[in-house]
Amino acid sequence: MVQGRKQIAIVWANPYNKNLGVGALAYSALALINDVLEEVGEDADLHFFGTSKIGEDSIEISGKTINFSTVYGMNFFTLKSLVKLVMFPRRFKTKRILSYDMIFDIAEGDSFTDIYGDKRFWNILNSKRFFSLLNRKQVLLPQTIGPFNNKTHEKAAFKAMRKLEFIISRDRQSFTYTKKFLSEEKLAESIDVAFYMPFERQKFAEDKTHVGLNISGLLWNGGYTKDNQFNLNTDYRKLILSYLDYFTAFEDVQLHVVPHVIPENHPVEDDYQVSQEILKEYPNVKLAPRFKNPIEAKGYIGGLDFFSGGRMHSCIAAYATGVPVVPMAYSRKFNGLFIDTLQYQFMGDCVNTNEEQVMKEITQGYAARNELKAAVDKGLSEIVEPRLIELKTLLKELF
Repeated sequence: MVQGRKQIAIVWANPYNKNLGVGALAYSALALINDVLEEVGEDADLHFFGTSKIGEDSIEISGKTINFSTVYGMNFFTLKSLVKLVMFPRRFKTKRILSYDMIFDIAEGDSFTDIYGDKRFWNILNSKRFFSLLNRKQVLLPQTIGPFNNKTHEKAAFKAMRKLEFIISRDRQSFTYTKKFLSEEKLAESIDVAFYMPFERQKFAEDKTHVGLNISGLLWNGGYTKDNQFNLNTDYRKLILSYLDYFTAFEDVQLHVVPHVIPENHPVEDDYQVSQEILKEYPNVKLAPRFKNPIEAKGYIGGLDFFSGGRMHSCIAAYATGVPVVPMAYSRKFNGLFIDTLQYQFMGDCVNTNEEQVMKEITQGYAARNELKAAVDKGLSEIVEPRLIELKTLLKELF
């Protein structure tokens, strides 16, 4: 930390996360805030809170080397966390955490909700309560807010949000939801910051149509509870096998399976491990590598001609790079972003329809991929780009 410089923390974003969607949010938020600081002519030290490492590091984005520090995430209102901060201040960087002047909280994009369980909900909520006690300026970067299925959780979440400086939703549903409880003066609807992340498009052989599929390990395994945690009407396993059977039947198609969440020690979540196992029966399908970072993943997806996936940020990577995409939606975060915000109607709804209907949406989308491509290009120029400009302007004003 440099004496006299503003200390800015990006909270609940982890650039090392093997969920490349979360990693993309970290890379994008870092690049966005760094660019805004440069444009307003302000010097600041940048920090990540909620990472898997502690230390000093840097990332090169668009030719710029951006330095930052990292700190583990914790639930500030547990005895275990208080002991860490008080008894081991050097190890857990208590002084650094207390030094933050301004907080940009992104909640891993979709984790300010209770659909992933109580533990994650309270972790994400209690950082807001803690920094409010310190009277720090807090801004929620574009994210999905809710749903809060437990009314106690909903009440606690909105009580905490009333103390924040500004709240930015990444979709219309979240914005409409927050308007029911909060003053519209502190609310804005924007776009997922992953659209801001740069990429270098990968090139594949031109003698084939290159189709991509992201297989979500989490959905394949039935969620963390392994019992259809997300209440899908679609039999996800049947859907994936139907997709593989359908596209491998075309001689002029090269099918790519693209893992987007790739932790090596969490098999319930690992897209790569599940994909490897499934593809033993499909030897002609190309398995993408375990990407080193989200920029690599975005570039790979950007080289494809058509894409579907259960991980929302794999679908965002497709859309952001101009690739026709039919998402396999398992929560309202898909509907809020793609249908409401992007006004993009091509989507398979795994919650409310069965696997046959979702597969029908996909095959129709593939047949009409030129139409989908035109819709994506229109959305990028008329919705995404203006919203990113508006987001930067808003952040400048908040500084």
